[in-house]
Amino acid sequence: MAEIAHRPAVRSWMPLLVLALVSMAVFCRALGHDFLINWDDRQYVLDNSIIRGFSLDHLKAAFTTFYLGNYAPLHLVSYMLDYQFWGMNATGFILSNILLHTMNGMLFYLLLRRIAGERVWIFAAALIFLLHPVQVESVAWVSQRKNLLAMSFFLMAIYLYREYRGGERKKPALFYLLSLAAFILALLAKSVVVILPLVLILFDNCLLNRRDLKGLFLDKVPFIAIAAIFCVVAVESQSMQYQGGRSSWHGGTPYATFLTMLPVLASYLRMIAWPANLSAFYDVPIRTAVDGEVAMAALLCLILIAAGVLLYRRRRPLFFWFALFFIGLIPVSQIVPIVTLMNDRYLYFPMLGAASFLGMVAFGDKVWSELSPSPKALAVPLIFLFMTVALAAASVRRVGVWRDSATLWGDAVRKAPNLALTHDSYGEGLLQQGDIDEAVGQFMIALSLDKARDGIQEDAGERNARADTHNNLGTAYGMKGLADAAIDQFSTAIRLNPGFAKAYYNLGNGLMHKGMFAEALQCFEIAVRLEPANPALLDKLMMTRDLINQMNK
Repeated sequence: MAEIAHRPAVRSWMPLLVLALVSMAVFCRALGHDFLINWDDRQYVLDNSIIRGFSLDHLKAAFTTFYLGNYAPLHLVSYMLDYQFWGMNATGFILSNILLHTMNGMLFYLLLRRIAGERVWIFAAALIFLLHPVQVESVAWVSQRKNLLAMSFFLMAIYLYREYRGGERKKPALFYLLSLAAFILALLAKSVVVILPLVLILFDNCLLNRRDLKGLFLDKVPFIAIAAIFCVVAVESQSMQYQGGRSSWHGGTPYATFLTMLPVLASYLRMIAWPANLSAFYDVPIRTAVDGEVAMAALLCLILIAAGVLLYRRRRPLFFWFALFFIGLIPVSQIVPIVTLMNDRYLYFPMLGAASFLGMVAFGDKVWSELSPSPKALAVPLIFLFMTVALAAASVRRVGVWRDSATLWGDAVRKAPNLALTHDSYGEGLLQQGDIDEAVGQFMIALSLDKARDGIQEDAGERNARADTHNNLGTAYGMKGLADAAIDQFSTAIRLNPGFAKAYYNLGNGLMHKGMFAEALQCFEIAVRLEPANPALLDKLMMTRDLINQMNK
């Protein structure tokens, strides 16, 4: 009898076990990967002294500093925890990402089960969320820890809000406060979760069937106020002075930016349905006038709006997930323009809506016992199984691309050959592997692509990118023993970007090689002033001072 009573509990937890095992199986390939030396991992982890263990000074720095254009202190705190366990072993950092993503899939499943009960579609939705190839960037890239952390607390906030709204708990106010606390923690991981107040309003309206305006908005006021504060912080942190990605309007005007983003939306929908040709960086054409592609994308938007209106009127729960996909894109829709127009990681939050929508459309409101063994009834589950296996296989393959900087950017060069950034980044990856001549060739291609833009007004971000290429070319020349050529490249990089600490450091090393110790010391002092948290710069400064003092004795 005890065994029989235990079976429902086993069935209840079996889907969670399956989700965890499948997720770990797909992403475990990443455990042998390296840090990406030229895609934020160096700044966030390798050269960042404040993540090297827990201390009051490190915690204070994490909570009081804009870092690479973000205010995400919990992101940095999570690296401190990794460092305590793993030191600077990339495998440990990547394992934490995989575990967080797996936990997010399980949290998503539990949230859906709390909302809809034991339905087939909720397992399908969680599986799609976990295994879709667009998720690989957020999982395999150590620097995207903030995406994963923010999702964890975001899902907790919604779950706790559901408990508060459910009317089944004795202390609903406690769950409300816990939801608010989870929201703040999510914002301290990544500001993209500012969408939560809008999500909760739709949650009440579409899933809990609340209609009165007071009921919809009154208890969202604290959420809205907190979101507004973090919006202001995010906009400020994204400015160039904090190495952020805020830029001028793409194409020069809000209208051009809007036209540019219409085909991007269509591309995101295509990536959900057919995730081929994913890349670390996309060559998105800037549109200043309506062309055929923009017109088709605009027509698609009108169709989506009409579909949304129809769903809202007839199938409001399905509309919620439909709308959640587009709400998730709001922070990256260039309302506040940022440098990157399109990324796989921008779909991590929208995938909650897309996965649920696809699951509901495929399986309707069936429970597990309603899956008949007849061939006709098994058609949808078999098609879904085939699709899931295909998604998993594509993700495993995509995970392999993220092995190191050379494999990642070699793939990006093939998909975006006309972008200087992809060639520059590929060159850095080749340098890491010791392929100096091929790296020099990639840097030359990057500079030639920049030169082809002569006469086009260049913003600060583009100048900084060109400075980075000159700095990398100087590093390659230095490795070939061409000290004078290297110094010329480092000097050019500094002229383009006077705040480029790494270029000052490299120039100092070049001057040291020529015996110009006093001039080198000045370069190291500037580098430390620009990046005081970088231990390598500080060590070099102290060593140079000691050397000069010994020489003067």
